[in-house]
Formats: sequence, C-alpha cells, structure tokens
Amino acid sequence: MENLDVPRFPPVPLPEAVLVSASPSASVPADNPTTGRPAPADDTATGRLAALRRYEILDTPSDGTFDEIAKLAATVFDTPIATVSVVDTDRVWFAATHGLDGVEEVGAEPGLCASAVLADGPYVVGDATVDPRTLDHPLVRGELGLRFYAAAPVVTADGHRLGTVNVIDRRPREATATQTAVLTGLAALVARHLDLRLASIHAIRAERLLREEADDRGTVAAALAERLRQVASAERDTGHPALCQLGGSGRQCAEPAELKIADGWGDSAWACTTHAEEALFVAAVFIANKDLGGLNAYLDRP
Repeated sequence: MENLDVPRFPPVPLPEAVLVSASPSASVPADNPTTGRPAPADDTATGRLAALRRYEILDTPSDGTFDEIAKLAATVFDTPIATVSVVDTDRVWFAATHGLDGVEEVGAEPGLCASAVLADGPYVVGDATVDPRTLDHPLVRGELGLRFYAAAPVVTADGHRLGTVNVIDRRPREATATQTAVLTGLAALVARHLDLRLASIHAIRAERLLREEADDRGTVAAALAERLRQVASAERDTGHPALCQLGGSGRQCAEPAELKIADGWGDSAWACTTHAEEALFVAAVFIANKDLGGLNAYLDRP
C-alpha cells in the first residue's frame, strides 16, 4: 500500500468510523454515516424492497462506474475481491465485481451483505471463522474461504438501503479508520450514481411519452383533415357563402367557405377547412352534417 494515490472524493458527512467486531460491547451510531441524518424508523423490508424496485437496478448490464468503484475499493484495502452488491429478498446480486469473475449472485444468508446493508455504518468482520455472525455462512465454510469482510451500506437520499460496497479477503486482517471512511465515501458515490441513473430513466421515458403523444395528435389531425375534406367535397354543390365566416373579430378570411360547423347552442357558420379544423380542436363544435355524425347526430343521441 505504499505510495497509493487515492483520489479525492466530494465531501461526504462522515462520523468516526465504527468497526463492528464480534465483541458484545461493540456499538453502532444512531446516525446514518452516508447522509448524516438519523436512519429512518420506517425503513422496513417492504419499504426497502419498494425502493429497490423503483431504482430498477437488479439484473441490469454491467455499469462501468460500478466496476471502477469495486476496483478502487479493492485497491484501498489491498484485497483480492471487492463487489458492489444489491440485496434482494432472497439473493445478493452483484452490480459489479472485482476478482470474482463469473459470479453474478449469492444467497442472502445473514452475516455478510444481507446484514451489512442494514448497518448504520461500516460493517467489518476481521476473522469470519471466529465471528458468531459469519461462522455458518456458505462463503466462509465453502470453497471461497472468506475470512475478512468489510462493507459500507449504499443508502438512498430518502434513507433506504439498497446494497453495499464491500471487500473480501481469504485471510484474517484488520481495517483502518481511513479505509472504512473511504469505503463509506464509495458507497455514497454509488447512491449518487443510482439517483442520476434513475433521473435519466425518467427523462427518457418522459421524452418517449411526449413523442408518442405527438404521434397520436398527428394521427388524429390527419384523420380529422381527411373528414373535413370529405365534408367539403359533399357540400361543394350546396348553397353557401363564398368566403369563410371565421376570420375572427374585425377580420375577413379570404379563403373559400367549404363546410358548415355548429355548436350546442345552435350557432353555426361556414368555414374554410383551416378555420374549421381549428374550431373543432379548441371549441365544442360539430360538423353540421348528419352523415358524418355532426350536430344532428349529437342532438339525437340515445
């Protein structure tokens, strides 16, 4: 770890790092180290999982930002393995891994990520073979042979815990206050990136909806224009004024009158297709033609 050039992070409110050990006297702070605010009392499993679904992060393609954060965490702790994890109901899914190729998820047994995600500060296991929280964990008893584990919870702006940034080693060891502080800062960066990602998702969907609505309006306008052309053609040989009567107050439209429109009060006027279309969009008027379902059809409705 000599001459390690650790990048500077944006300021994050951090209390004194707390190393949670196997000692019965170990305590955790009441404040959330990521947000600097007390952890919410209503962060139940239901609320946490609802927040997790809202962020739409589970089972998404690899994110280069998370990969870099996992790599940096491993560098700071000098461990062979680091992950950015998301804790679901019955599994821990890895948004990024360093040194754990080919593993996408593990079970959500208590003791490691499933417990660290609920901690109010850094969660450290110095020797998993003697720590009562991890003695029976499959990653400790199994082929991986986990011995050292340190994690910081990823906490959203509204206080929900989604996962962890964690490091793993196959040998027992200790963690320094500086290392756990950096780990907490990395978890805060993950939370901020998730917020930016969610905002981008919402913006893209809003833009798509606007495009669809514009397409729908265009379709409706085209259909209306076709109806107006049909009406104008049908009314061409009937007696009517020569010019459009809908030019507006004090103005005379110079376009030829092509069809008649009327409103529910019985008022009617002859209009060019442009002014007729405008009136149909902005006022409660009808095409005064029974065959096309105009005013008479409205008055004769069941």
